[in-house]
Amino acid sequence: MLADIASVGFKVENFNRDNMSMLEAIWADVRRACVLTVELVASFGFSEQTLRADSALLPIAYYIFKRKPPENWLLHPVHCTDRESIRSWLIRSLLKSSGIWGSGLDTLLTALRDIIRDNQNLFPADQLERIMAARGKSLAFGPEEIDDLLDMEYGDRRLFPLLSILYPFIDVRQLHHIDHFFPKNLLQRRRLEKLGCDNAYIDECLDARDRVANLQLLEGLLNVSKNDSVPSAWMAETYPDAVQRQAILDRNDLGTPPASAHEFIAFYKARRERLRLRLTMLLSQPSDDPARSS
Repeated sequence: MLADIASVGFKVENFNRDNMSMLEAIWADVRRACVLTVELVASFGFSEQTLRADSALLPIAYYIFKRKPPENWLLHPVHCTDRESIRSWLIRSLLKSSGIWGSGLDTLLTALRDIIRDNQNLFPADQLERIMAARGKSLAFGPEEIDDLLDMEYGDRRLFPLLSILYPFIDVRQLHHIDHFFPKNLLQRRRLEKLGCDNAYIDECLDARDRVANLQLLEGLLNVSKNDSVPSAWMAETYPDAVQRQAILDRNDLGTPPASAHEFIAFYKARRERLRLRLTMLLSQPSDDPARSS
C-alpha cells in the first residue's frame, strides 16, 4: 500500500522484481512511517490485545509515509489536532460491530489511499468517512448501535477504545486497568442472597455487573488498592477532599456511588443513561455534519 503499487492485495503476483525494486528504493521512508504509526497508536493506549484490526493501521501508515512529518510530530502540541483526528477516526472504525476492516478490504484500502494521496497536510478524516459511508461502512452510529455499545461486556476487545473515547482526558499512556466500579465479587449470587435480595433483583445485578455502565479505566495502582471496596467508601477514602471527589465523579459520569449492592441497579441505570447521552453526542453525527468540522 505504501509503495503505491496498483493492487494493495497481499498476493503472490505482487511480489515481482519491479515491485520489490520500488519498495527497496523507498524502504527507509516506509520503515519510518511504520515505526511512527506503531508509536502513535501506542500513545493512544492500544496494544496487541486491544487493537481489533491491524488493517486499520494501513491508512495511517500511508498518510504518515506521504506527509513525512517532522521529528516532533508525535509529541509537539502544534500537531495535536492532526493526531486527535487520527485517533477519533481509528477508534470509531474499531467500535463498529459490523467490522469495517473485514470484507472488501482491498477495494476499501485502495479508495482510502486515493483520498490520502490528495490530502497530505492534515489527516483527511471527514473525506475518508464520506468514502467509507458510500461503501456501506459508515462511521456514524444509530440508536441500536449505541445500545450495542452500552451492552458491551468485560472482555470485549472494543471495550478499551470505547472507554478511551468516552473519557479522552485519561492519560492512556500510563498503565490502566478496566475496573468494575462496583466490585464483581460483591455481586455474586450467594452474597446477594445473604443480603436478602430477591431473585429478580439478583438476576438483574448479574446481567449488569460486567457491562459498560459498571466499568471504568483506572490507574493500575489505584485498581490494586481499590480491590473489593464498596464504591462510596472507597471514593471517600481515596479522595477525602469533597470538591475533588465530586469533580472526579462528574467527569466519569459516576453520579452517586452506591454504598451497598442494594443501590447498585439504581446506580447502573442512571450511569447507563448518562453514557447513552455522551455516546450519542460523540458518535451519531454523520461525517458531513458541519458540527463535526467546526
